[in-house]
Amino acid sequence: MVGITEVKFRKMRFDIDETVPFQWHPANPAAGLMANIISFAAVGFERYIVLAVKEALKSGISDPAVRAEAEVFLAQESQHSAAHRRHVNVLIARYPGLADTLDRVIGSFERVYEAEDLKFHLAYVANVEASFPPLFSFFIEQRDCLYSGDSRVASLFLWHFIEEMEHRSSADIIYQSVVGSRWYRLGAMRRTWRNQMRVVGMVIDGFAAHVPVADIGMAAEGFRKVTRNEWIYRVPLARRFFEPAEPRLYPGVATSALLRMYVGLALSQLPGRHPRDFPVPDWYHTWMLDYAAGADMAHYYGAA
Repeated sequence: MVGITEVKFRKMRFDIDETVPFQWHPANPAAGLMANIISFAAVGFERYIVLAVKEALKSGISDPAVRAEAEVFLAQESQHSAAHRRHVNVLIARYPGLADTLDRVIGSFERVYEAEDLKFHLAYVANVEASFPPLFSFFIEQRDCLYSGDSRVASLFLWHFIEEMEHRSSADIIYQSVVGSRWYRLGAMRRTWRNQMRVVGMVIDGFAAHVPVADIGMAAEGFRKVTRNEWIYRVPLARRFFEPAEPRLYPGVATSALLRMYVGLALSQLPGRHPRDFPVPDWYHTWMLDYAAGADMAHYYGAA
């Protein structure tokens, strides 16, 4: 087994400061809210990844190529966690009650880490990371809809998604080196996603309790219904019986693109699927070329 040698560590810093508003994407408040949810969840999840991979490096990985893969994966994920923590800290400074929300998110992952063994941790990480290529490729391709707000926040997220696409095989490589059983990973899937959904619920509840609706641009609890509502908007017959109150998350996005993303998510969890086989979007190469040319990646995309 060999690592993916093109994965690289990039030292990045984004201009996330106290002037960044909670709703950084007022043209699509559901997308802005989703990004803020991701930031809170990412701090806890990336920390969990770091703990699991460090444990694997200490006791479970002997292949030098896999160790090299794990080390660069660890470096990227550590930096992702730090960048999202900076974003989260700005939101907490404005709404101090959100500190408890972050503590609850981190605590949820800590309880999983304390209760389970390394085998499960690596399966959990591999399951979630396997979902990222279809999900983040969709986000990248639909960036005009989802990330055309404040460039400071948009650029942070798109950098994160680009690097997730770059190391899309890393978690799978580490899992295969230490555990090897794809069927065990499948067996861990239910507990993996149950915890992920619990964390998302914690963040939504925290926003609902501590951030005024006027600052969010929509009711935080409404985010629980955005997927259902999106399909109601797309099915004329359904709109005869339901009238969604929440704004749309994917206005202007083709239904075919949305369906491809959902099919990709389902297929990503199958035992025989390899994340490395998922193609990167064309804009991935654009970002990489501009980064290599010295472009200002901290304000690379979105509104100035």
